[in-house]
Formats: sequence, C-alpha cells, structure tokens
Amino acid sequence: MLKGTCHCGAAHWTLGGDPGGITACNCTLCRRYGTLWAYDYLDERIRIAGPLKSYTRAEVAEPALEIL
Repeated sequence: MLKGTCHCGAAHWTLGGDPGGITACNCTLCRRYGTLWAYDYLDERIRIAGPLKSYTRAEVAEPALEIL
C-alpha cells in the first residue's frame, strides 16, 4: 500500500496495490521533492481523505489545480 499527502498536508491518500505505470513531472515542486505520478480511478484502489479544494501556488497565478 502506498500513502501520501497533498503539498500542504491537509488531504491524504492511500493506494492499494502496485500503481502500474508511473510518470515523472518536470514542474519545480515535483523536481524539488523528487515526486512521481501514478493514476487510478477514485474509489477503486485509491482513497482520498481530508479537505479537497482548489490550490493555487502563492508565487504565481497559474497554474492552478482544482480537485473535484
């Protein structure tokens, strides 16, 4: 099982099993922290807990990420 949090630490996720394909992002945050991305369908193997809302980096207006 894999576990993680969002950038601010408010939301948490768990993924049961092997994530399969993994993608490397080249944004400054992901490069700084060595982050890798994996995709799955919500409520199949991935569970998300905590407040989900729009996140905008303070130092730039775009890009913004909205989690629905």
